[in-house]
Amino acid sequence: MTDLDPIFVNIPVPTREEGKQLCHQLLEKDLCGTAKLHDNVHLMWKEENKVQGDDINLMTLKTTRGKLADIHEFILKNHSWGTPCIEVVPILADLC
Repeated sequence: MTDLDPIFVNIPVPTREEGKQLCHQLLEKDLCGTAKLHDNVHLMWKEENKVQGDDINLMTLKTTRGKLADIHEFILKNHSWGTPCIEVVPILADLC
């Protein structure tokens, strides 16, 4: 694996407005090539032996592995949740 390997980075956000702002800033800083904002994603988890759920928005960034540390640092400083889940998915074939 190299720093140039393409990846998707998924990050939940509580509101569409926050997602738009974060995506805009990440693009301005050249930390991703594209940013998508998915509305009304239903997130589910188990807490205290009970299934919980809530509607959120989800940012999907297309970037490279080499920019992941900077994205992580940016999100920890700027996301309203402080420590949101940052999910990294390798792109095995990029036919764009």
